[in-house]
Order: sequence, then structure tokens, then C-alpha cells
Amino acid sequence: MQKAERLNQELIYLSDKRFFNLQDLITTFNISKRTALRDIASLEKLGLALYSEVGPAGGYRLIQNDLLANVYFNSDEIHAIFFALKAMETMSETPFNESFQRINSKLLKRLAPHRQAQVLFQQDIVNFYNVPAIGHNHFLRDLLAIIINNHLARVTFKGQMITIQPYQLFYRDGYWLVTGWRFDTATCWNYRCDYLTTCHELADSALILPRKILQKKITRFKQGQAGVPFKAVLTKHGKEHYLRGNYPGMHLNETNDEIYLTGHYDERTFDYVIDYLLTFGEHVKILGPHALVQGYLKKLTALMNQYRD
Repeated sequence: MQKAERLNQELIYLSDKRFFNLQDLITTFNISKRTALRDIASLEKLGLALYSEVGPAGGYRLIQNDLLANVYFNSDEIHAIFFALKAMETMSETPFNESFQRINSKLLKRLAPHRQAQVLFQQDIVNFYNVPAIGHNHFLRDLLAIIINNHLARVTFKGQMITIQPYQLFYRDGYWLVTGWRFDTATCWNYRCDYLTTCHELADSALILPRKILQKKITRFKQGQAGVPFKAVLTKHGKEHYLRGNYPGMHLNETNDEIYLTGHYDERTFDYVIDYLLTFGEHVKILGPHALVQGYLKKLTALMNQYRD
């Protein structure tokens, strides 16, 4: 392990400690006493505030605990961080109110002038054209906290008040969604966060499930509620469209130079699947079932009727 990497690991190791001795570093990082002493001197130069305590039980006492901000990164890691920040700008909304521009500015100020110039040049020549968040989501941070705390959420979704145990947040096609287990119907669903009009955390409830059990329930539900299977054939352009963005539970299968899209739908997802298949345009042909084909044609007819006199 190179010295710079070892110093970073030592900073992380000490981040939750108030006291340590020389032997802790020697044992944990498999280094000599002389190397450990040199590392402590280097950590002090990096900003680690500590003082030594003499005596048989002596060692080093830390003056501050918030050390991760002092972790140093190499050139590739610095560029990777700002590259990721640039990519995240397009989302325009996250569970945190702190804007990416402010975070970017704070990190940039910690770099030497020549590093700042490199980062700014990189951000000028690289752009990401992703779908920004559509609509405002008032409860992203609340939902994130509820998931971390493993509590329940009492929410109003499309005008209906329900109790769910949120499992995860995810971002897809410009929308934030929360996967939640609904107790009164024993079902799992992905709720669009912008459809929530109220959200309250329920910390004390006998219904709360341990996260591992919640995960098993959601997995079993998805496996047992696959729904009606469907199949469609795609062109090469259709395959590229699928790879750019697809729904969970859908799969590509290539057999004898044919490209097939397979998946499942139920009563709740019927319209979603049709709308998704419409985005393929001429590059998809639904093979079955008949109900899906008829639903697809009905939607196409409704679209064409908009242009008839």
C-alpha cells in the first residue's frame, strides 16, 4: 500500500476514535514503529489535531472527530468526483436541499489553482443530457430519513391516505419513486413521489418490519405477482431504445437473429406497459397476448383520432 493511500485509510480509521496508541496503527496497518511515527507526523501536517499523553497507558488523544474532510485524493479521483457532480446536475432535485453548484464551489476552492483550471476545463468540455426531475417532490428528504430509520410513513397518494413501510428511493425517467410495502393490502408498489401530498413518519408501530424481513416480503411478492407474460419482437433500433431505458422485469432475448422483448404486466401496470411500448414506434411488434395487442391498437387509434377532422 502506497503512503498516500495508507494515510487516507488511517484518517478513515481514526474518524470515530477519541484516543489511539502507536500499537493500534502498527497492528491495523501492518507497519513498523518507525513508519507509524512518520505517519503520525504526516497526519498532523494534513490537519489531524492531536496531542500525546505520556505514561504506561499513554498514546494520542484527538482534538476533533470530523476527519473525513481531510482525506486527500489523487488526480484521477479528483476528476472523478467533479465528473460525477457534473452528471448529477441534470437531476435538478435530490433528497438534499444543498445544490450541486454550491457543493461544487466548496470542493473547487480546496484545490490548488492549476487543479481548479483542469477541473473547470473538464466541466466545460463534458455535458450530460439526461432527463431532469419533472415536478417538485416535497418529501424526498423525509422519505430518505424514514427509510434510514426503518419507520413507517403515513402518506396521501392520489388523494388516498395509506400507511406504507418505504424500502428504497429510486430515480427513473425524470421521476423519483419510493418502493413501499402496504400493510392493509399486503402488496408492494412503486409510488411516484410527486403524487404524494402529505407524508408523516410513524416511529412507534407494531407493524414495523426489520429491513431483512421487509426485503424478503417484497422479493416474494414480486416473484409471486409476475402477472401476465407478454412478448414482442424488436428491430436493432428497438434494442438500442430498450438499452437506453427499460422497466424492471423486462428482458431481451436474441434467438436465430431475432430480438425479443419479454416481460409481465398486471392490472395496475397494463397502461404503463402500453405507453412504454408506444415509445418504440415502428421498431416493435407485439406478439401477444391478444389483450395487450388490443390495448395497444386502441391507444394508437385514440392518437390518430386527434388528427381527424
